[in-house]
Amino acid sequence: MATTTAAAPPARFRLRLPEAVSVLAVRDFRVFWFGQAVSMTGTWMQFVAQGLLVLQLWDSAFALGALNFANAIPSLCVMLFGGVLADRGDKRLILLATQSVMLLLAAVIGLLVMMDAVEYWMLLVATVALGIAFGYDMPAFQALMPELVPPEKISQVVGLNSSTFHGTRMVGPAIAGALIGVFGLATAYFLNAASFVAVILALMMIRYRPAARRAGPATSAIEGLREGLRHASRRRNLRALLLLTALNCVFVFPVAAILTPFYARNVLHAGPGVLGLMFTAGGFGSMMGALALIWWSERWRVERIWFAVIVAPVGLVIQAVTREPAVAIVVQAFVSFAFSSQLGIIQTMIQESTPREYRGRVMSLHGMAFNGTVPLAAVAISAAAVIFGLPGVMLGLAATFFVTAAGALRFAGGGIGRVVTDSWAEYHLVAGEDMRTAVVEAAEADAAG
Repeated sequence: MATTTAAAPPARFRLRLPEAVSVLAVRDFRVFWFGQAVSMTGTWMQFVAQGLLVLQLWDSAFALGALNFANAIPSLCVMLFGGVLADRGDKRLILLATQSVMLLLAAVIGLLVMMDAVEYWMLLVATVALGIAFGYDMPAFQALMPELVPPEKISQVVGLNSSTFHGTRMVGPAIAGALIGVFGLATAYFLNAASFVAVILALMMIRYRPAARRAGPATSAIEGLREGLRHASRRRNLRALLLLTALNCVFVFPVAAILTPFYARNVLHAGPGVLGLMFTAGGFGSMMGALALIWWSERWRVERIWFAVIVAPVGLVIQAVTREPAVAIVVQAFVSFAFSSQLGIIQTMIQESTPREYRGRVMSLHGMAFNGTVPLAAVAISAAAVIFGLPGVMLGLAATFFVTAAGALRFAGGGIGRVVTDSWAEYHLVAGEDMRTAVVEAAEADAAG
């Protein structure tokens, strides 16, 4: 008599992700990352529309600069307090509030543009409000992301977020250019407003995580700020990393990004086609630098930082002396790669090594080192370029950056090797504490359920 064997049920299909992006298997991070990618695409679309709108209302470079200041200064004024709030409050609620404000601002300006009722002062008011919202949004966002994943995945988080930022920087403007030509400027504002819905839905879908516990009685926001500053001042590796961030943003980023249109027109004597290729090359190089964080994560951090400190000023020197657009375009990719990869490594080390209860305040200091230095540096460099010419200024910036950054790598925090070693030691302490906290929170959630 023949016997039959029941077939085993088919194995449940699972998508196996490469180890370099295995963090996407974490459900809460995956949901939030996707929402942020949609939102960033909308933000870059509005960025293009806003530039065109400003030039329609007031055809002046000063108008663009004033709008940049109107966004940067308010965010700097509140960012440190935003870090205190992020460390004490519910980061999801903070982000829900700030993202909702940004949605409303984009929708209102879109309506004003559609009704042909917008004026320049209205853009200034909206930009000030946007800057305040960003000052509270950034620390909460930067502090929440590491809490969504295991500590060993933080480098992947930084790399994916950075690559998303630079990837949407290439995609968003291209979409905006096509749609604005057909449907008008208001379209970009409305689509940006709609893109915030993706982040808001993502925030509502991820699991609630309580604020870090702190011992002792409640203190004021001012005392919380002082506490965060004392924490930062005690960590010489953190001070060195913040210094390197500021040096990059003062001497490299304004030329590599903000002054690119001026460089293409007045140094290369080229038209919009070359300018577009330079922006594309810069975006590509920056995205490759971000992806390098995923590919190499923990390896050769000291060597990669030194590589970036050498490549960026060499690239600026080549761009200062060449008048060949093809050379300048290729070099733009290398300079952007160096800038993006170095700042990505720095941000990863800061995120990994900072205790959860201080992460919002520390990332607000990092935000100030980045967002606070760029507008002031751009204005100063622009003024110097008018007086001395941009190529001469670029040579001076390259030399100054190399001397100061190499000095920081050699001496700040005991040298970059010591900084990396100290950051690793702090990471292991933070990872152990985060694991214990996760176990306690899971037990409390089970008990409450």
